[in-house]
Parts: sequence; C-alpha cells; structure tokens
Amino acid sequence: MKAHVLVAFLGYALQVTLKHLLKRSGSEYSPAQALKRLSELYSVDIVLPTVEGREIWLRRITKRRKIRKATHQLRLELPERLEPIQILKCSADSAIA
Repeated sequence: MKAHVLVAFLGYALQVTLKHLLKRSGSEYSPAQALKRLSELYSVDIVLPTVEGREIWLRRITKRRKIRKATHQLRLELPERLEPIQILKCSADSAIA
C-alpha cells in the first residue's frame, strides 16, 4: 500500500513540475501533450561491421521537428549521440545458461 501511494505521489509531483516548466516557458502544450511529443523520441543503434570482423555500435537520437519544439520549451538539451549499451552475448558453454 505504501508503495502505491509513493508511486501516485511521484506521478503527481512530476505532472505538476512539468506543468510549471511549460507555463514558465510560455508553451502552448499541456503536460499530456508534451509527454505525447516526448514519447515520439527514439534512440537507434547503428551497427557497422568492420573488415576485421568486429562491430562499431553508434547510438543516435531521433530529432523530429515536433520533438525539438517540445524539448526547447522544456529547456532540455538532447545529446548528439549516446553511449551504446554493452550487449553481452551468451556462450553455449555458459554455466548460467
């Protein structure tokens, strides 16, 4: 029960904070509209094989015009690229597998 109340409170606090950030920046977005725009934000992994048989992983963020407007109004800066997550490949002789 305590966890449920905590999660509800955190959700409410985030919504109120988002509402104030949008209002302060003069945005025409409501918190729901801003969240909808931000939900269109994706990261993409580009995998480039090398001649040596290795792979170069590049992680990029989509930057659509609608998202740029929302992030600008919220004063959020998106990085040009993200650090790729290390992907561990399972081996056939792994004791855990």
